[in-house]
Amino acid sequence: MTKILALWDRQTLPIKDGIYFATGDSISFSTQFYPQLFIKKGKPFNLNLFLSEDPDNITSIDIIKKIALNDGNNCYLGEGSYGSEGFIAYLTSENALKWVIYFETSNPFINAIELPNNFLIVQSSANFKITIELNNPINLVLSKN
Repeated sequence: MTKILALWDRQTLPIKDGIYFATGDSISFSTQFYPQLFIKKGKPFNLNLFLSEDPDNITSIDIIKKIALNDGNNCYLGEGSYGSEGFIAYLTSENALKWVIYFETSNPFINAIELPNNFLIVQSSANFKITIELNNPINLVLSKN
């Protein structure tokens, strides 16, 4: 079992902006949500090494919304325990994690609208949206509500 799957099973996530794949791959993001929207894909990193250097750098999560998608899979939206955090998770129809995106200062993600061709628009409580291609979630697009 990969580290992200173990964390997800305990309803926790690492406190590091990025996308975490069930395979164990992790990619960092540089982000800014206020006053301007900015997101840039960073570099792959080793989650095991990141947490071995600071094992307490995790947050508990609360799932705010579960959405059944047309492809049979599921999207979970929520927040971390510090209030300013948000996450978006994509799970199989059996609720096995495929990937999860975490942002430390996005505020909670509260709603999502499914679009054709496996795209999803996710809304933050901080008045912005993220468009995600479910099968290639690395290319995110931020926009104002």
